[in-house]
Amino acid sequence: MIHRIVVLSDHSPSSEQALFEAMKIGQIYRSIICCIHPTDVQESLSIKAASELRKKFDELVRSAGLEFEWRTADGDPASAVVSAVSTEGADLVVVGSLGEGGIKRQLLMSAAEKIVRDAPCDVLVVKRERPVF
Repeated sequence: MIHRIVVLSDHSPSSEQALFEAMKIGQIYRSIICCIHPTDVQESLSIKAASELRKKFDELVRSAGLEFEWRTADGDPASAVVSAVSTEGADLVVVGSLGEGGIKRQLLMSAAEKIVRDAPCDVLVVKRERPVF
């Protein structure tokens, strides 16, 4: 049974894809979708942008007939999600992947990789959709 699904919400297209996948799974199990929005004191996005994202995600999840929760967390995205998973008692984390490769991947471990390594529950990594044409 998957009662609570945590989704990393970071203003990226891949986090939106992660939300859609979480909603698909959530509809099967009637799960609660909990979005974790990491904040940073140097974050360039305004409070208004975060509020708009919250509203958009809330409407999407509720339109699917699921319960929605939103949490903000200080720190880097991976640490915020892993901490929230422990606190919230999540059964699954769904996170988007930017699909970086090569040297960039070797130099900087992605949030998705850190979450997979450190989360105490199952993690689904959703790859970025690529245009067909």
